[in-house]
Amino acid sequence: MSDNAVALPHFWAIIDALPIAVLYKEHARSRILANRAALQLFNPPLTEHALTLSDVQQLRLLSRDTQTPYDLLHNPLLLALSGTELTQPLLLAGEPAQNMLLRSRLISLSFTLHTSVLITLETDNSNSPAVLPDNNYPAPDISELEEALAFDKLISLISTELINVQDDELDQHIEDALAAVGEFCHADRSYVFQFNAKITEMSNTHEWVRSGISSHKASLQQIPRQALPYFYREIQQNLVFAVNNVAELPTEAAAEQQEFNAEDIQSVLCCAMLAGDALIGFVGCDMVSRQRNWTSNDLRRLKLVGEMLANTLQNVSYRRSLQQIQLQLQQANAELQQQALQDGLTGIANRRNFDTKLQQELQRCARHQISLGLLLLDIDHFKAYNDHYGHQAGDQALQQVAQLLPGLLKRQGELAARYGGEEFAVILPGSDEAACQQIAEKIQQQLNALAIRHQHSGVSKLLTLSIGYCSQIPDKNSSAEQLIQAADSALYKAKDSGRNQLMPCEKKGS
Repeated sequence: MSDNAVALPHFWAIIDALPIAVLYKEHARSRILANRAALQLFNPPLTEHALTLSDVQQLRLLSRDTQTPYDLLHNPLLLALSGTELTQPLLLAGEPAQNMLLRSRLISLSFTLHTSVLITLETDNSNSPAVLPDNNYPAPDISELEEALAFDKLISLISTELINVQDDELDQHIEDALAAVGEFCHADRSYVFQFNAKITEMSNTHEWVRSGISSHKASLQQIPRQALPYFYREIQQNLVFAVNNVAELPTEAAAEQQEFNAEDIQSVLCCAMLAGDALIGFVGCDMVSRQRNWTSNDLRRLKLVGEMLANTLQNVSYRRSLQQIQLQLQQANAELQQQALQDGLTGIANRRNFDTKLQQELQRCARHQISLGLLLLDIDHFKAYNDHYGHQAGDQALQQVAQLLPGLLKRQGELAARYGGEEFAVILPGSDEAACQQIAEKIQQQLNALAIRHQHSGVSKLLTLSIGYCSQIPDKNSSAEQLIQAADSALYKAKDSGRNQLMPCEKKGS
């Protein structure tokens, strides 16, 4: 196709095959669509289906009475394209001249926001200008063409609405589509059923009913195969279930007939919805107020709607699966990140987390000129505890100490971490030396309350802690290493003073 070729609507395959020349124009668009028979009227014949007004002006039409060309203002073809409805005989200039009968009709389709014009040009190759054409073909049924146009517009609108539909809007868009299809096809109900993965149950997930017609959606949930075996077999084998008269169902469809009678259904048409080769459900129409003999057009149209809805449901399913996978990946990444910052034994922050947090709080406290406190804790004679009670008991002791610390932290930025081995650290932004001492005392008190036996301590019969603490107001020249070194020196003094002690760091200049 050339650069100015355009995608043609669904109905065009029907119109393009007609032996009678047809032109179609929507008032909202500048292009004019011409079928193959219309293109042959030009000299030389055109090849593009999409024409412009300039192209159409090349088609020289003569008044049949005067055999003179029409001027632009009175050209019946241009008048018809502008929306004037015409039915008149005329001549097409050329050798030999062809009699033509121009029929135009303005169409207002219920599924569009604008009108369209449909033009047919019936030609006759007879040399006698007095003979009106019959073409040896019946005149096209304008109502059928209008119906084809209308359904094409309906499908285009439904397709536009369903493309990339958001999950929270899916149900409403499907029900809107069912309403449009139900109205167009003059049905009393239209609906979607979806099967479970093994096709052993089906549920009515979406439904439209005409005013005055009862809905049965609530009772049509999780219907097992054994309840409607004939229907299940037909829809799986043939992908279509078409019944013109429910009263004429075979004996083996007694269960189906009973259900249809309960819903006042006289005629029913269902078309399968497939995802690849897998049957995922079906779309259907019911006739309640009257019986109906379903046509091939009914079947073709419902199949097309079923394909669109199946694609939409599958796309949404893919998106939901992808979103679920993404959520799982995010959760897994968050867990991995948390694990990377968490001590595997005690569950509190690890050394890496401690180093990062201390640097952040040092900078924050320097900016706001507030105190930053740090506690370093060491379990007294922990090697002797491990040697006597075993490493499993030692791990439990570490866990018990670690569990005391987070409960004492209340302020933003405070953090308890395992510093290494039997050592722990507590970061206390906004805490001066007195506040640090209070936290240290509470830690020792709560540990004493646990009464963890330590027969080989040399300090007490219970497990104890030595704690060094320091608080300072950092500035831009302060470093985390300096604060850690000050707290560590205080811890060393606490241990050197007999253990089970609290010791502040030395003041600068003292």
